[in-house]
Amino acid sequence: MIQNKSLIYGLVIISGIILVWLVYADQGIQPKPDIFSEETPLILVDGKIPPKLSRLPAHLQFIDEQTCMQCHTTERKMNFGSGPVIAKKMPHEFRENCASCHILEK
Repeated sequence: MIQNKSLIYGLVIISGIILVWLVYADQGIQPKPDIFSEETPLILVDGKIPPKLSRLPAHLQFIDEQTCMQCHTTERKMNFGSGPVIAKKMPHEFRENCASCHILEK
């Protein structure tokens, strides 16, 4: 009987240590956020988050505003080899530096 008490006390102590470890183990340790996963621009347009740029060849490098306006002044249908793509008309007034609001999607 005395041996069983020692075994029971040992199991209770081990269980208590495991319980304390589960509760307090990750306190104060924050995982490093992936800075590209939830990246959003700092500027809201009309209270909305601007859409991200798709990975089209023309979007991969921001050159200047006039390059953006060549496609987005009016709605245009284009083909980059992977099928037809519709470049939507810009739904707001012209603003300098399109890349300050619209970021490239991952």
